[in-house]
Amino acid sequence: MSKSFIGIIIGLVFCLISAAFDVYVAYITQSINTMTLVFYCFISSSVLFFAISCYRGLPSLYIKIKSNVDLVFLVNIAVILNWGGLFYALRFLEPAVVGIVSVACGPALTIIFSSYLLSHWLKENDPIEKIEYTISYLVLITVFIMLFNSFTGSSGLTTTSPAQRLIGITSVSLCAIGTVLYTTVSKKMFLYGWHTHEILTVRNIIILLIAIIYLSNNRHLLLIDKYHVVPISMLIIVGHILPVYLIQRTIFYLTPIQVSLVLLTLPIFTLLLQYLDERILISSSSIFSLGFILAMLLFLSVYKLKTTR
Repeated sequence: MSKSFIGIIIGLVFCLISAAFDVYVAYITQSINTMTLVFYCFISSSVLFFAISCYRGLPSLYIKIKSNVDLVFLVNIAVILNWGGLFYALRFLEPAVVGIVSVACGPALTIIFSSYLLSHWLKENDPIEKIEYTISYLVLITVFIMLFNSFTGSSGLTTTSPAQRLIGITSVSLCAIGTVLYTTVSKKMFLYGWHTHEILTVRNIIILLIAIIYLSNNRHLLLIDKYHVVPISMLIIVGHILPVYLIQRTIFYLTPIQVSLVLLTLPIFTLLLQYLDERILISSSSIFSLGFILAMLLFLSVYKLKTTR
């Protein structure tokens, strides 16, 4: 099997699991503090991948950290934006909206900023054509309209306040930026010889520090009642630890634009699964916007793939 085929299969599994994760996080954060969930998810994955790094050899990891302090810092910032933004966005917005915005902005922003990212970071000379810019801006405009509809309560989730929706919109915007940054920085780290488990070992440092500082002043939030122990454990293992490994392997096997193409399936899975949550209503505006954005991104990604062959 080719590397691309393996990457696509891994990416699709990631999207299905992540969609289920997003829908459940949106549901469970209504009863559990978001920072509590962040702490348990990231402390678990950090301990696991640190143990793997210890087994594989810490000296080599130390050398890479020392040589690439800037990349380690940037990948930590990307995780704060990506995952931190995702958790808070899911608490206040319709999961399908969060899914499509976080995915849609990825290819669009990648195209818009690629003249710098590709030439200065990845050392790739890949001129951007006018049609790519046009589609990218159309996608971003549609995303803006979708977020405006969410703010006015015209989405599938209408029980939140305007202030909560604004927090959700800000969070999902930061999540989209973090997605682009994480993909680019990870690709750069692979070029410098980093392994998947090494990136996953160092990427959670800052977000964990933020969670620890917050929870140290609210220690009661660390306590989880017996009814949530099993669901959170499953959420951490199947919904968080496994997907973070799968997306890292997807990034390894595929190019940034191929990753963006595979990720288009995530909001489709999310749209189908979100109706298991009784809070979510069917919204024609969300479905139409999602369909339009996916069509534009599919065309953009296929066009990009053909022109790079």
